[in-house]
Amino acid sequence: MIKTLFSLVLIFCLAVPAVAQESGRQMYRWTDENGVVHFTDQRPTGQDVTVIDIPDSSSQPASDMPQEEGKAVRSAESAEQLSPAQQRREEMAKRREEILAAREKNEKACVEMRDELAQIEPNRRVFFTNEDGEVERMDDVVRTDRVAELKAKIATDCQ
Repeated sequence: MIKTLFSLVLIFCLAVPAVAQESGRQMYRWTDENGVVHFTDQRPTGQDVTVIDIPDSSSQPASDMPQEEGKAVRSAESAEQLSPAQQRREEMAKRREEILAAREKNEKACVEMRDELAQIEPNRRVFFTNEDGEVERMDDVVRTDRVAELKAKIATDCQ
């Protein structure tokens, strides 16, 4: 009895990966009565389904794209072969990089404004070098206007 049970378990363990591999080649897509789209690897009963064939991933190379400094490099013709989802992900990644660059630039400007404010606000006599290379004293009205301008920009642009 134990040998029979062990044999059945062994056959089951060997058969499951083969069945899983076969069933993994197709996906089924359907929309329920609420408009929700479902995907599954088992054919549902009583549903109008769309069969999606999935290529075997073991036969494809891991990556056919050249690598450059940790990033995938796409040629012009492989960019045309991207799925709409992949194109959207790449657009989102590009937009994220642009946002991060803009934040970094803004933070740098904020640091410069804070430094300038720290130099000119507490000092009544502020000296600067003009376009001719001569050292001049900043007028008090110009200094107080500049302090007010920097404070306003810092309040609006720097959080």
